[in-house]
Amino acid sequence: MIYRKALTSELSNTAGGAFTVLFSIVLTIGLVRILNQTAGGRYDTGSILEVVAYTSLINLPALISLALFLGVLMTLNRYWRDSEMFVWFSAGGLSLMSWIRPVVKFSIPVLIVVATCSLVISPWSRSQIYAYRDRYAQKEDVTKLSPGRFIESQNGKQVIFLGNVDQDKGLVESIFIVDIRTDGSQAVVASEKGHIETRTNGDRYIVLSSGKRYETTKADSSATVADFATYQIRFDSQPPEEKTNNKVNAMPLDELLHSKDRKANAEIFWRVCWPLVALNLALLGIPLSYNNPRSIKYYGQTAAVLIFILYLNGLSIFQTWITQGKVNIWQSILLLNIPVAVLTVFLFYRLMTLNVGHIDSALWNWLLLPLRRAREKRQKAKEALK
Repeated sequence: MIYRKALTSELSNTAGGAFTVLFSIVLTIGLVRILNQTAGGRYDTGSILEVVAYTSLINLPALISLALFLGVLMTLNRYWRDSEMFVWFSAGGLSLMSWIRPVVKFSIPVLIVVATCSLVISPWSRSQIYAYRDRYAQKEDVTKLSPGRFIESQNGKQVIFLGNVDQDKGLVESIFIVDIRTDGSQAVVASEKGHIETRTNGDRYIVLSSGKRYETTKADSSATVADFATYQIRFDSQPPEEKTNNKVNAMPLDELLHSKDRKANAEIFWRVCWPLVALNLALLGIPLSYNNPRSIKYYGQTAAVLIFILYLNGLSIFQTWITQGKVNIWQSILLLNIPVAVLTVFLFYRLMTLNVGHIDSALWNWLLLPLRRAREKRQKAKEALK
């Protein structure tokens, strides 16, 4: 029908625009964070864009779900504000329930994308980031040296400072190196210049020229000073074989299913819930979009943001409870998603019975009846005293 085509077209534009804005914000924040970590020596400067791309893919389930929610909410809210909804209700013979089918039909491909991102793409992106981080940590320490900064190597047993580094020519200047040994002794090497050498077996050395070596012994607190014409310092050779990543949030789904660890169950819950979250939010956006054109205030958008935040926090809370063994996966899925579904049904009921009495209002008045009678008695007693 005409209203379905018009709704689908506008939903596509609105949801696509919302996703573009959200993805741009997340991409910018991720880029700033990665640049900060790169400056701290955590990533290589030549792979910033690659790491940012992987990081952005991790957030796709949440971004797509929120974009779908905003698309339904904003589109139908415009229908209410422009009185198009009343036209469809009166001239088209539609009801509020008539909007469920086109919204669900539009949401099905989106839900498939959310499920794919949650179950496959996001874990794969995490595994790529962890693998790259491990590879970079295992690289030769020389390639991670930056001029003007103190860099730790060999698990904190060595601290290096280089005043200037020319990677192309393999030259270094103003070298200051501190070696801390297991017996507590320390050796400090200082030199004005040196160069980087790569041996035939792949080992890399910094060869210092015309410097001094200061060595202290913890046992007798003695110190020795020695001048040298040439001093060689060996760094790690070729990186060892890449370690298999065993972090739960980066494991494939089939490995999680065969694992009996609680953390694996919590990760399965997190991945499976995102398509359900997207569906619940899409349906919730239909009644939540209601707006009286005569009313100036509209609180639907504020409520939508709060609901999404609570939903996201609920995901984290139940994931933690599964890890702690308080609940299982099925209990968490039901306890998290059923209240939102009940809220959606309640809002549908309220909108479809605007001009008639509500069961919930009658129940609420019945519960408050004793309080009202007590207040009336107090008022009568005050009037009698006067």
